[in-house]
Amino acid sequence: MPPLGDRFRVVQNAEMGEVADSVFLAEVHDRGLRHLRRDGWPTSEKRLEGLGEPLLLESAEGHSGGVWEVDGVLVRAGLGGGWLHVRLAGADAAAVAAALAVLRRLFPTPDPSSTREVPVTFWTYTQHGPMPAPRTIAVPEWDEISANYAARTREQLAAVMHDFQPAHGGQLVLWHGTPGTGKTFALRALAWEWREWCQIHYIVDPDSFFGQHADYLMNVLMQPGIPMMAFAGGVVGSRMTMHAIAGDVDGDEDAEQDESKAWRLLVLEDTGELLTPDAKSVIGQGLSRFLNVVDGLIGQGLRVLVLVTTNEPVRVLHPAVARPGRAAANIEFVPLSRAEAGDWLHAHGVDRDATDARTIAALYAELEGRDPRASSPSVGFGESG
Repeated sequence: MPPLGDRFRVVQNAEMGEVADSVFLAEVHDRGLRHLRRDGWPTSEKRLEGLGEPLLLESAEGHSGGVWEVDGVLVRAGLGGGWLHVRLAGADAAAVAAALAVLRRLFPTPDPSSTREVPVTFWTYTQHGPMPAPRTIAVPEWDEISANYAARTREQLAAVMHDFQPAHGGQLVLWHGTPGTGKTFALRALAWEWREWCQIHYIVDPDSFFGQHADYLMNVLMQPGIPMMAFAGGVVGSRMTMHAIAGDVDGDEDAEQDESKAWRLLVLEDTGELLTPDAKSVIGQGLSRFLNVVDGLIGQGLRVLVLVTTNEPVRVLHPAVARPGRAAANIEFVPLSRAEAGDWLHAHGVDRDATDARTIAALYAELEGRDPRASSPSVGFGESG
């Protein structure tokens, strides 16, 4: 490889970067490629062999990546966790678009109707800043689990699942109620029912998201569509105009506009402490930032909804959060009544009546021969069970 010259230098970060990132950027410079694009999507393909002979190939457990040339276009690809991430560089925008079309044929998106899986981006704040981890999760349809909910909860959930219209009301969706009443599984069903118009972003560490790291909140809010972070590796001192490295894409304005039409749902599970009256003293300006997202200047013009689940009763939440008009949906999850619990047991082959009101977690515990009094929901949104 010829020397890069005095004006261009690739910095390889040993902690985050891969050699393929440096090779890709070096080739971009040496070939004078000015049209770059990033993309990524879920795929059922497990190998990169379809790309042909690589310029460089790296592999690790559960992940492989490298640099290829596809129809004259330089491709940096990484495959892992059920997702393909790509960066393309070419002499003109048309060639880049054509190569991307080839990649989409080689690595098709799974048919969600056959697997009932949806893509979810899990966010955490690391020593290197906000970091997304996209993956797919298995989800149920609402009709499959609707019988697990008390009548009034089921009626409200059905309206949200099928008839919800974003931008008509507030941007907060508040789910609250007793532990074990099925909030997490309702959330999974919501991901399926909203899959055609809404992308799910799960905040793993909401205290950091609304706490001391303002860049965390803004980074997630301002991402267009499913966020594709830049591959590791830096460029220092270059006089080249490489818009895509900064996040722009030449020749694809229509695609960006179409993508921006998708709404995003930020999910914060078990976040009751964030919304209590003393939340401001607990995590700094978290409460005020939260309100600015769902009903203030930060959230204006953004196609963002925020869904909060909490085991806390509404009466203990901050009045500014629970006031009428703040939430687009405010649903209380309650145990099934004695009669509803009895009907549920009969429907599942148990020939006895319930003695009292039951949570769905307690009913499943009884069905499986476990002590209902010891049942507690331990399955998170991204876990199986």
